[in-house]
Amino acid sequence: MQIIHTEREFTGKASVLALGTFDGVHIGHAALIRRAHDIAADMGADCVVCTFDRHPLSVLHPERAPAQLTTPAERCEKFALLGADWALVRHFTLELARQSAETYLTNLVESMRAVAVVVGENHRFGFHGQGDARLIGEMSARMDFAAVIVPPVYDQGELVSSTLIRSLLACGDRARAQRLLNVEAPRATP
Repeated sequence: MQIIHTEREFTGKASVLALGTFDGVHIGHAALIRRAHDIAADMGADCVVCTFDRHPLSVLHPERAPAQLTTPAERCEKFALLGADWALVRHFTLELARQSAETYLTNLVESMRAVAVVVGENHRFGFHGQGDARLIGEMSARMDFAAVIVPPVYDQGELVSSTLIRSLLACGDRARAQRLLNVEAPRATP
């Protein structure tokens, strides 16, 4: 897997983008990245996981920023294990945070030659988190890419999230937290 830090570094002919913060790369994230991998394989494109070098809150509201569950390097190792061809690890800045959701997505889709964008149904992006799955669906029709919205993953009736994993670690349930963080490579199709 190739790691890049700007869209200009992408040299693939087309991409399927998996968007998210992906802190921890838990089983919910793994489901999303596997879906992007499978779509990329079907479309003859590269699977590109797009994330940031830090949690956005560490720039926007440092006092509210959660402790990161993994480093960018650890996340990239998991992306590779899940079948990503590329990881776009962008430097999160105030300038980037000020981009409108439409501008952010348009620039990403055009520069990465995206044929599909894969997100979780709760994914937010752009200025004040104004972009969401609905906007991606609307823009997909205008920009001719497939919008793929992946449903959330639940464990023991709870939504799997980085917040849940931090809570489990805080209350000492390391075994369940580790199980939720244990991702495996995609299974080969016969």
